[in-house]
Amino acid sequence: MGMMHFRDKLPLTWCLVMQLSCILHQTSSVDWPEEQSRKESLSPVDPDSKMIPEEQLRKEIPHTSDGGLASLDTNKCKPNTPFIWCLPQDYNQEKHPFTYFHLVNKSLPWDYAFRFVIEEISNINDKSQTMSISMYFAVSWLEPRLKINESATEWSEARTGPANEVNESPEILKYIWYPELEIYGLDTFGRQRVLKEMSGVRIIKNKTITYELGVRITISCRMNFDNYPLDAQTCQFQVGSYYDTHETVTCNSHFIYDLDRQRSLQHFIQIEGLPAKYKVLKLPSGTYAACGIQVRFQRKQMQFIVQVYLPSFMFVIVSWVSFLINPHVVPGRMGLLVTLFLVLINIFNSVREQAPISSRLNAIDLYLVVCIFLVFGALMEYAVILFMLKKRRKPFRTIDQGLKHLFPSKTSNGEASQPLRSPSHRENNNPQMPEVGLSFRKQALVENIDAWAMWISPPIFVFWNICYWIAYRPWTNKLLSDNTLLDYVVQRSP
Repeated sequence: MGMMHFRDKLPLTWCLVMQLSCILHQTSSVDWPEEQSRKESLSPVDPDSKMIPEEQLRKEIPHTSDGGLASLDTNKCKPNTPFIWCLPQDYNQEKHPFTYFHLVNKSLPWDYAFRFVIEEISNINDKSQTMSISMYFAVSWLEPRLKINESATEWSEARTGPANEVNESPEILKYIWYPELEIYGLDTFGRQRVLKEMSGVRIIKNKTITYELGVRITISCRMNFDNYPLDAQTCQFQVGSYYDTHETVTCNSHFIYDLDRQRSLQHFIQIEGLPAKYKVLKLPSGTYAACGIQVRFQRKQMQFIVQVYLPSFMFVIVSWVSFLINPHVVPGRMGLLVTLFLVLINIFNSVREQAPISSRLNAIDLYLVVCIFLVFGALMEYAVILFMLKKRRKPFRTIDQGLKHLFPSKTSNGEASQPLRSPSHRENNNPQMPEVGLSFRKQALVENIDAWAMWISPPIFVFWNICYWIAYRPWTNKLLSDNTLLDYVVQRSP
């Protein structure tokens, strides 16, 4: 009976097992919410995602002129389809536009146009010899392969940009040829961003493409600090084609600079166009055309005059007071000269720590060295006087005789066998021993040497200052040779 009861329930058990397996299979084929959201969050252009077809991965998403998204096919010319501009079906991004110069009846060299809207010179670093510029950098080039619909209303609508221009997303450059550029002497090239990168593309009705972006560029400059801090420097910002020589590509540029936006630096700044001698660069790979700007800057000198030059000038004058002090007052006169000498040494060390590297002794170091030498000369002059004032005497006894004279031996009754004698008694007992000292002529020389130093030192120092300031001419404006520095300051002041 038990065996028969088990056989009756066996089909029912197999049915339950089969139903459970079906339920589990259906459950495994359904995406849970977390899995579904993970799939939806994958980027359609993520090359690591295997759920996106390969054809879709190859498609980028450029922007149209009204801000919408479009595929690459949208920018290709299609029959019976309205467009503002489009690319030919056979457009090859790798080919240079100047290979199609016959389409616009133009010959080589091709031309790049640069525009620099300079916000400010943000930093000038003497130690690293670099200059940082914040600007809007724009480059324009002709693309003869573009197809333009001149009757499109977008060319005249203000919402798409100036007249005869339409704005496009920078993503469009993924499908359009753009020039390879080089900035000579480039140190860093930083793109400015807020929520997105500050850049944009404009397509002009005459088939010109303009790419503009906000950047902060740091370039290296060859600076000479031999005249520091009375120096003026010149720095060139040069940009040109990386591959194409001047036979193939030339360029032109213009800049906009508002001095009112310039922050206060330790230099007077002037920006001008790039001189002709810097518009051609000869490199081992060829001769290249370059465009850009030239920046001249002259250091502001008032800080150095007040903090270094004026104190050093006064310290040298104070050292002349020592010539009026009695040479016998050794602590006062020596303390004054030594103090001035050490203070000037300290100023010199401080200036050397802050000064940039120069090929020789720069201007401020030279001035301090002369000041130190003049104070050192006053100190040596007093040392000579002290040497001449010292009276040397011939010794009366040897060391042993002197000790016996100072400490006489005692007799048996306790009395000194020879009493100590005073110097006056010694002098009276030795009238024949002459004193060795200064002669009358040398004594007169000691009395007049301070007077001579007092008369000689000021003219020498004044003559040195006249030669120094005429040689370096800090009052002249090295930015504009026909004006003085004072004229430049007055012109720039509000």
